[in-house]
Formats: sequence, structure tokens, C-alpha cells
Amino acid sequence: MDYTGKQNNMNDNDAKNTAALLKQYEQDDAAYLAEFAAAYRLVRERLQTPRLLHSLGVAQTAARLAAKFGGDVPKAYLAGLCHDIAKELPREEQLALLRRSELAADQGVLEHRSLWHAPAGQVLLADLAAQRPEFDAAVQSACLWHTLGRPAMTPLEEAVFVADLIEPGRDFPDLAGIRSAAAASLAGGVAACMRGVIRFLEAQGKYVHPLAYAGYEYYKNQLN
Repeated sequence: MDYTGKQNNMNDNDAKNTAALLKQYEQDDAAYLAEFAAAYRLVRERLQTPRLLHSLGVAQTAARLAAKFGGDVPKAYLAGLCHDIAKELPREEQLALLRRSELAADQGVLEHRSLWHAPAGQVLLADLAAQRPEFDAAVQSACLWHTLGRPAMTPLEEAVFVADLIEPGRDFPDLAGIRSAAAASLAGGVAACMRGVIRFLEAQGKYVHPLAYAGYEYYKNQLN
């Protein structure tokens, strides 16, 4: 999800704080990171520490949402961990991966670079799945839809979509209300996230993909 906000509650240039926060995440998540050690190495190889911290926060939050609302908790953690795996790839590599995805013909995605990393990540995970079968179709799909969202997402997709916005490192004015909605129901969390992002992008005069509007209408109707 492309929502501007302070991330990780830290100064990214402060090496001591960065190292301490990463160590805390790794201690808290030791069991998951042992289970998904190979996946964690792949993510660490591709992300700088601030983005890695965000990914760990998303993983934790997605796992908590899955536990609360009856999802697959380890898979939610893994999908959250990997959701931004292509975020820091060079532009050309992201585009090459995007052109192999199911969104390859989507002009709105092609014209807005901020939307490339999710389909690029899905294809990268599909390629890695030959050696790492835990990157299955469900995890790939959660990566694909974590930015745009869509109507009728799977519970795993919903958990990662919401976690991307409400993980502990996020900080922006309307976050408290979104977190409250997510605590009440997963569908409510999705609707609140979509509403918040749409309003933010519209206020900034930025592009809003039709799927964002369609997704918001779907989840708003689900709540009714």
C-alpha cells in the first residue's frame, strides 16, 4: 500500500537505534524466523534495514490478524515477511518481472511505478518457489494484492493488505481509527485502509487505481 507516513518510529540514519530495533524483532520472532530461515535470508539480501524492519512489522501484524480472525498464522507471517521482496529492485528489473505478471496488461499499473513492486514480487516469489515451496500460490497472491487490494480478497490477502498499513512502525494522523476498525473485524480493517488510502491519494491529486474504488465499495457493502 502506497500511503505516506512515518515508518518504524526511528531515525533511519541512527545506526544504533536501527540495530537495536532489528535485534528486538528477531528476538520476538525467533520461532517464525527459525521456521522460515531461508525465506528471511532471501528477504534480507534484497532489502535495506528500514524496509526490512517494515517487513518484519507487517509479518508480526499479519500473524496477529490471522490468529484473531481464524487464518493460517505461520503463512500470514511468511507472506507479510515477503510482501516487499521486490520493492528495492532496480526499475528495469521490477518492470521485467511485472511484464510476466497477471497485471502486465494493466495500463494503470504500468504507468505508475509505485504499483510495480507488488506484481514484480509475486513473480519473483513464483520463480523462487522452485527451490522454496513455501512460496506457494497463496503467499504469491498476498504479495500481488498487498498494494492495490481488490474485491473479495482471501483472508490471507486481507491480513497482509491491512498489516501493511497498520504495522507498529507506521505513524500518520488517521491511523488510530484504522487500527480500531481492524481490531473489530478484518473486513472492517480492509474497508478502513482502502478509504484512508483513497482519501489520501485524492487529496494529493495522485492516481487511484479502479481496483481501489471497487475494493472499497465491496468491503463497505460487506460491513452493511
